[in-house]
Amino acid sequence: MRKTTIILLPLLFFLQLSIAQSQIGKEKRKEFRKSPKWKEMMKNPNANFNETSVAFEEFWKGKPNPLELMEGEEEALEELKERSFISRLFKSNRALKKESLQYVEDFKRFKFWRIQSEGLIKSDGRIMSEDEIQEMARQELQRRQETKQ
Repeated sequence: MRKTTIILLPLLFFLQLSIAQSQIGKEKRKEFRKSPKWKEMMKNPNANFNETSVAFEEFWKGKPNPLELMEGEEEALEELKERSFISRLFKSNRALKKESLQYVEDFKRFKFWRIQSEGLIKSDGRIMSEDEIQEMARQELQRRQETKQ
């Protein structure tokens, strides 16, 4: 039972994320690529988890991972080198690297927020409020006490 849960949880998460990505329009995706909307979205308690994740993924699409850049990992540096001539005309590798490194703290904060929120997502993509979490915990405690008796 536990192994099945461990395997199915990430699968369900990615399925939910892919469904959310298909529901978000092209205009919104373009908007997400231009500016880090995910920063404000993750601070909003009523924000949709799926939309916030899509905003994050869209913003970082084609940009090097700032954590890898900080560590000097070859993968991130190779990604910069493999950019096309046209994309380098619009933004140099140095400028792209500088922009990515500017968001290191926010990148880490988002990764933590995502991990912290994953188990609290409702079917509509909304994250449970504190009251809903407490109610769920109370119900679980009550259920466990009933099964002990």
